[in-house]
Order: sequence, then structure tokens, then C-alpha cells
Amino acid sequence: MSSETKTFNLATWLTISRFLLVPVFIYYFLTDEFGIAVIVLIVASITDVTDGLLARKFNMGTKLGQVLDPLADKFLMLISFLVLAAKGTLPFWLALIVIGRDFYIVFGCMYLYYVKKANLKISPSKLSKRTTFAQFLLLTFSFIKVYLVVTFPEMQNIYATLVFQIQYALVYITCILTLVTFVQYTQQGLIFLHGEKRND
Repeated sequence: MSSETKTFNLATWLTISRFLLVPVFIYYFLTDEFGIAVIVLIVASITDVTDGLLARKFNMGTKLGQVLDPLADKFLMLISFLVLAAKGTLPFWLALIVIGRDFYIVFGCMYLYYVKKANLKISPSKLSKRTTFAQFLLLTFSFIKVYLVVTFPEMQNIYATLVFQIQYALVYITCILTLVTFVQYTQQGLIFLHGEKRND
């Protein structure tokens, strides 16, 4: 079996399909076709679960898949922030903070790895995991808010108000956590960089 066949197996193609589903989701969400947009998200979630299952149970894990899988998840999350900001459901400044932090981390790691030739072993901190969870919660309530506003514009009951209040609070919780982890990753990078210099 060729190395190409080993690399591009079913699990890998499912991960790649998640990237391809993103523009489909954007189109239907921005055109207020929420039923189809939700179906696309469900399909993307199924591919996420399935490729992981295939990798673990049927030994289809590859180095390419290990790189692409978290990238696909992060790509979908960042795109969701952008489309929600375009809808006016999320402030653009928050989308810029979330996306800017992730690009900052990626380019920081690339600098340490390619320029400084550092042997990086990066694992997300507990705070970083909580930040990701807060971002996911914010996106969930934001999608619900968009659905309620577009589908039921005259809805003013207690449930709609509660969704709006939770979503509003999550905007600032997510902002604070994202900024704190920005500082945390910066400190870790500087400590690692100074440690490398002392070892030279």
C-alpha cells in the first residue's frame, strides 16, 4: 500500500470534507436558510465524531489527520464568529479579538519552531480549554438568538429575553477569557524562548 493511500484514507477525507462544508454553511446562514445551515452543521459534527472514531477503532490515524482535525474545528469556529459578526449578532471587536488571538498563537508557534528551531510540545491549558468552551457556548446562544430574531421577530417572552441576556453576558466572559489566555500564551512563549537561549 502506498504512503499516499495510507495518508488519504476515509478518516482523512472526512476531515477534509469539514473544510468544504464551511462555505456551504456560510451561504445558507447568511441567506437566512437556517434549516439547511443547521443540517450542514450537524453533518460537520458527524464527520468530526466519525473521523475520530475511525482513527481510534480502525487504526486510520495519520499525521496529516492529526494536524487537519483540530484545524477544521477551529476553522469552523472562527468562521462562525465572522458570519455572526456580519449579521450583527456579535460585535466585530470580539470576532477580531478571538481570531487575532488564534493567529497570534499560530504565528508565534511557527516563529519558535521554524526560526528558533525549538522543539515545541504544546498542550492547551485548563484556562484555554475553558475559553474554548465559553466560545462554543457563545456561538450556540448566538445562533439561537439569530434564529429567534429572524423567525419570530415579535417574540418578547421570557425565554427569548433569557437567551438574549445569556448571550450578552457570554460576549464579555468570552472576551475576558480570550484576552487572559492571550497573555498566558505570551508568557509561556517568552519563558520558552528565554529557556532556549540559556540552553544555547
